[in-house]
Amino acid sequence: MTLVEGEMVSKRVPELGPLEFSLLDILWQLGGASAGEVLAAYNSQAEKPLAYTTVSTLLTRMGEKGVLKVDKERQPYRFTPSVTRERLLRQRVRDFVGTFFGGRMFDLALRLVEEEPPTEESIKQLEAILEKYKTGGKKRVRKGGREG
Repeated sequence: MTLVEGEMVSKRVPELGPLEFSLLDILWQLGGASAGEVLAAYNSQAEKPLAYTTVSTLLTRMGEKGVLKVDKERQPYRFTPSVTRERLLRQRVRDFVGTFFGGRMFDLALRLVEEEPPTEESIKQLEAILEKYKTGGKKRVRKGGREG
């Protein structure tokens, strides 16, 4: 495993359970934190609070999986994400599309539009993306129709 621009680079981001994902989400928001800080953030929004040892154990395991960097030079240890939200989201969407749509992203897009009709702003964003492909450009277009 190597780091490129501060992000874990390997074939796949390891599988995460719902609780691990919740803790990772907190760390994305905070940028990095101790187990106590993650515990406080989690318990402030959770229906069922967690114990310090539970959070500490989960964060340590996530570090072993390579999802978090653990700074053991400090006390208490500081945990920071090794993977970006975008990278994890990209992988999970590909997995979902592979499983439920035979790898056809377009079929997922159609299903989403059928389930919840897009807003005028969403339609403009989609049109900007489609226009790029029509004109042969393959640059990604970000939210708001901006190139990225």
